[in-house]
Amino acid sequence: MSRPWLERHAVGLRRATWFAIAIIAVRLIAPRPDGWRRWSDAAAALADVEQARTAALLYYQAAAREWPAPGRPGVAPAGMLPFLPGDVSFARARYRLAWEYAADTTTGARVIGVSVLGDDPRLAQSMAARAPKGMPFVVSGHRFVALIASAAGR
Repeated sequence: MSRPWLERHAVGLRRATWFAIAIIAVRLIAPRPDGWRRWSDAAAALADVEQARTAALLYYQAAAREWPAPGRPGVAPAGMLPFLPGDVSFARARYRLAWEYAADTTTGARVIGVSVLGDDPRLAQSMAARAPKGMPFVVSGHRFVALIASAAGR
């Protein structure tokens, strides 16, 4: 007498069920590969920003308390180049750094910082989540801006 189909295939069905549950659990727990790349980009961008902040402060001290002039995204200010380590670039494959110098012409108030413009729309949020404690920053849309200094006007 032959055994019923369910009894013959019970072991295979159990294995398939456990395999499916494991795949679902891994998918829910582990981040997606694009999330891994985003976290990697966020860490690299934060390292570049920190080194650019340090270079800007060194420039400020060496240049009689003047900040570099604003420039284009992906291009380091010319005066700041001697203070940047060789591995820092303002133009990376998936993000660009931009030197920000905003001043209000009527009050004289200004804000100085380094912003990160990425191809990934969620890069700024990932950077905010990974930013070191004590780093002042602003996230505006897809832009992460690490603040270096601000000064009140008159």
